[in-house]
Amino acid sequence: MKTSLLKTALIGALSLSALVSTSASAHGRWLLPSHTSLSGDKAHYVMIDASISNEMFAPDKAFKPKEKGAEYDDTLLMALAPNGEKVSETIRAYYLKRKSSAAVSLKEEGTYHIAMTQKPMYMTFYKNEEGKRKRVFGKKTDAKLPSNAKDVRTTKVISTVDTFVSRNGTSKPAQLGLGLELSGPTHPNDLFVGEQARFQLLQDGKPAGEGIEVSVLKGDTRYRNERGEVKVTTDKNGMFTTTWKEPGLYLIETSNKVKVNEEGVDAGRYALFTTLEVAPE
Repeated sequence: MKTSLLKTALIGALSLSALVSTSASAHGRWLLPSHTSLSGDKAHYVMIDASISNEMFAPDKAFKPKEKGAEYDDTLLMALAPNGEKVSETIRAYYLKRKSSAAVSLKEEGTYHIAMTQKPMYMTFYKNEEGKRKRVFGKKTDAKLPSNAKDVRTTKVISTVDTFVSRNGTSKPAQLGLGLELSGPTHPNDLFVGEQARFQLLQDGKPAGEGIEVSVLKGDTRYRNERGEVKVTTDKNGMFTTTWKEPGLYLIETSNKVKVNEEGVDAGRYALFTTLEVAPE
């Protein structure tokens, strides 16, 4: 049963490399907000699409609900309000084959941190009798492995898939506190072409440290021959900078190894997929 749920949550076809690699063959996981900045006296709704695809922000694989045959999932997405509290209103994500889609109510003024619910995913890698590397979902203690499997290792992955939306001005975004996530000093909803943005990569709420490669990828990769990734590296405080050359939506992607003290698990990894919008000059 555990293995089956994991397959459903991660669209069974994905491998570890698809979750943490920025190569051209990898599939990215992303949230796509209808707006990143809204204003007005009344509360607004922002639409959030969620999907997995190689062509960035072009939907391909939706996130299937836990219950077989269900048309929606009330646990796929969550949001932190500007006051730091989790939004109590149910965020219902409808399963639309190639994408999941939900409406999030913005009642307070300031910045909302919207994310997929962080759920650990386990994958077990092994070599078969021919020496070929294979993978199944689940811990090695639960997964169905061939009797002749060798070099069996289980990896635990926790992914952060998020974005930010502000209503009537910005405020300091609340932190998830688990896994990888972005922090300032640059605000995620205050990005403009030609300006340099400076972010801090956090790991479990603390600076992630030095030497972590971060990929900055502009969306609409379907319409260009080269993906055009920009890769930067964090300093000792987890800081990195990038300068926006074009307006549009971008995916910030990175990953980092972590220690795991859990029975049946040999390695751990955090992954991050953050959607940001850059405005014209």
